[in-house]
Parts: sequence; structure tokens; C-alpha cells
Amino acid sequence: MDEIGVDKATGITRVKIDEKYFRPAEVNSLMGDSSKARKLLNWKPKVSFEQLVEMMVKSDLENETKEDTKHQF
Repeated sequence: MDEIGVDKATGITRVKIDEKYFRPAEVNSLMGDSSKARKLLNWKPKVSFEQLVEMMVKSDLENETKEDTKHQF
């Protein structure tokens, strides 16, 4: 709660935590269960869990690369 981001060049606080933006029911872990959709709708996922993780990591890495490029002078 006490963390802030200060611009080293000017000493101006640029980022600080504001409790008004907290979610009312913040949870540490979210889990889903697709068994009901599988049973009632005969639903099947198009990608495996491993493929999903790979897609998410790839996306995160691409976003980091874009962010790094934006901040280069």
C-alpha cells in the first residue's frame, strides 16, 4: 500500500496505490469447472491446457517486447 513510483529526474510522484480501485471481493485464486458444459452441451475445448498456457506465455512475451520498444529512445 505504501509503494509509489517517483520520477528520478524530477522527484515527482507518478504512480501510487489508491484503494478506490480495489475490487470489492479480491481473490487469490480463480478456478473454473467445465464439467457441466461438457455433460449438458457436449462441449469440448478446442485447445489443451498446455496449449492455452503456451498461448498465454507467448502473448505476455510479445506484450513485453512491445512495451520495451515503446520506451526506447
